[in-house]
Amino acid sequence: METQIVIFLALISVTVITNTLLIWFVYKGFAGVTSRITETVSEFKTSSETKAWLRTFESASKQAVAVTEATKIKIAAFEPALDRAQQHYLQTLAYVDSKLELTAGDISRNAQNIRDVVAQPAFSAVAFFTALSRVLETTEREQ
Repeated sequence: METQIVIFLALISVTVITNTLLIWFVYKGFAGVTSRITETVSEFKTSSETKAWLRTFESASKQAVAVTEATKIKIAAFEPALDRAQQHYLQTLAYVDSKLELTAGDISRNAQNIRDVVAQPAFSAVAFFTALSRVLETTEREQ
């Protein structure tokens, strides 16, 4: 039993030491990162080049806002013309569609008429030859 307690306490000691070292290394890492960030920010504050760079970006962003607003106003003014054009195109497409439907109907009727004109003699010939073959068959059977 005593050996089990000793082993248990040894494992707990190892775990506590490992956790302590892990926390200490994380602390050192964050301390280094924080000091580097602090140095970089202080360089930004003191550098005239960085200040000029930031002023340039501020000016560019103000110009971008002005251009965006102007574009937004122009698009809003142009929107009624776009709506009218869209309505005109819709009406034109509906007109063209109805004309194409009428034309398709005319073409179908004319094609059917042509088929009937061409097929009528063929049907008559088939009917004539069928009747003739029946007559010949009946005469052959009688003989």
